[in-house]
Amino acid sequence: MKHFDISALKWINKPAQFSLSDSEIVIHTSPDTDFWRGTYYGLEYNNAPGIVLASDEQFWTLKAKVAFTSTTYFDQCGLFIYQDENNWMKSGIEYQSNGYQQLFSVVTNNGFSDWSMANFDRVTQTMHYRLSRRGSDFLLENSVDGVDFMMMRMFHLFHAQESVQFGFFASSPGDSSFAAHFSQIEWSECSWNAHGSSRF
Repeated sequence: MKHFDISALKWINKPAQFSLSDSEIVIHTSPDTDFWRGTYYGLEYNNAPGIVLASDEQFWTLKAKVAFTSTTYFDQCGLFIYQDENNWMKSGIEYQSNGYQQLFSVVTNNGFSDWSMANFDRVTQTMHYRLSRRGSDFLLENSVDGVDFMMMRMFHLFHAQESVQFGFFASSPGDSSFAAHFSQIEWSECSWNAHGSSRF
């Protein structure tokens, strides 16, 4: 197990209210905060709170439990990679206006965000996530019980050859505020095995 050093964490847009301990990180959002670059909407957001650990280690896995309570459209929280305002990843659960929540991920490379999601029930607001790094490639997984994980996404970041800043975020794109809780944080050797075949 690696040491996820709370004292070494760095804020991206430090929030007005938060708490940090070895057992839990709590981020309180403010209204009209998010991360998004360019694509389709023409919006540029880079003002939500995130907290990250920088490491140049090329192979690792981050695992955490993320919980929140909200019934406001677009409130969201989860795992986070932040290189700069044009290169990052956010993922988690977003409360939506279509009768569902969405299990989502957004990957932004060179100033353009994509968005992938799957509709999810309106009740579950606690989820376990696992993020693994192999160089500039990453695997994102989720689990309702913290034991059996399912793949959410495999992705590449163009500006992640060396040090990567990774951790957690929370945002309220609408007129709301909520508390996001991050616990059971484990940073370990990479659990995502290398691909060892010339074929899929």
